[in-house]
Order: sequence, then structure tokens, then C-alpha cells
Amino acid sequence: MNKRSLLISLLASGGLLMSGVSNAQLNLKQFGIGGGESSADAGAASSGGIAQLLQTYVGANQQVLSGQSSLASAMGLSSAAGQAQQAAGLLSGGTPSVSQLTQAGSAQQSLSQTLTQALASRASGGSSAAPVNRQAFTDGLASLGKGVSQYSSLQSGLGSIGKMNPSSLLLAGMNPQTAQSASYIAQSAPGQLQSLMSTLSAAVQFASSHGISVPSIATSALQGGQ
Repeated sequence: MNKRSLLISLLASGGLLMSGVSNAQLNLKQFGIGGGESSADAGAASSGGIAQLLQTYVGANQQVLSGQSSLASAMGLSSAAGQAQQAAGLLSGGTPSVSQLTQAGSAQQSLSQTLTQALASRASGGSSAAPVNRQAFTDGLASLGKGVSQYSSLQSGLGSIGKMNPSSLLLAGMNPQTAQSASYIAQSAPGQLQSLMSTLSAAVQFASSHGISVPSIATSALQGGQ
């Protein structure tokens, strides 16, 4: 009887474990990650999907930081421009760690505040700084617009990732660092996008009222992020 009870217990435990893995894969499929027929295929596809999300996020931030650097330079904010370039360097040279993502994200948020405040000051006539470099400002709008568009493309899957238990990500084939990166992106990207939209909107309004060319990618990014 003891052996029989042990066998039943093991079978039941195995069934629960497989059920947990199956649920994790189903959740991943809901936001377009996963889809293999077998457990091994689903895990590999899931890992690839998260890796693609991470790559898109890094690319979006590189575009954003490039745009922020150009806008800062255009307005004579050399310190802010240098900060943007330094943050962009954290995202080059392979897959960044969670620490690097956090540092770059923090810098990006700080730059958004700096730029928005500088734009507001200039718009109100409260700044006696040198005239804006029009070409650099337009280049900054283009790069920032591209980055915001890429951020917007991430939103459909981020909510689902944020709701998933970290153990589900691991069961679906994630390694710990990738799972941590996915969780960070899910938690941070929505707030970052909101801040970037505010900065881009202020920059477009400033350019429009000062006769500076506004690239179409900047205006379309504002419409797509609403």
C-alpha cells in the first residue's frame, strides 16, 4: 500500500508540474511569444520572443538617447548631451545587464525632465540662451520620434509579461537574467513612454512655433502613442 500511495503521489505531482508548464506556455502565446507544438519548441520560441522584445527595447532606447542628445546639443545643453551619450554607451556591445538597463532608463527619464523644462523655459521667453541649432533640433525630433514609435510597438505584450509570475517565465524556458530583464521592461517601459511622449510633444510644439522643420516620424509617433 505504501508503494502504491507513493506511485499515485508521484504521478499527481508530475501532472501538476506539466499543467504549470502548459499554462505558462499558453500565457506566452497570448502575447505572441511561444507557439511551438512540443514543450521544447515552445520553450525555445518563448526565449526567442523575449530576446526579440529585449532587442527592440534596447534599440528604442538607443534611438531615444540619440534624439535627446541632439535636442540637448541644439539648445546648448552640453552636459545633458554628454549624459545621453554616456547612457547610450551602456546599451552598446552586446546584451545589456539589468543594471545597465536600469542606469540607462534612469538617465533617459532624467533627460526627459531636463529637456521638457528647457523647452518650457524657452517657449515662455524666460531663457537668454543662444539661438537653437535648427538642423540639430530637427535631427533630434526624428530620432526621438523613431524611438517613441518603437516603444509604442512594445506595449501590446508588456502588460501580459508584467502579470506573469517570474516562475512561469522560468518554466517557459527563460534564464534568470532574461526573465529579470523582461520583468524590468514590463514595469518600466509604460512610464518611460509616457514621459517621452510628453517631451516629444513639447519639442514638436516648440519647433512648430519657431519655424523649425518637424519630420513626419515625430508627428506620427505622437499619434501612434495615444
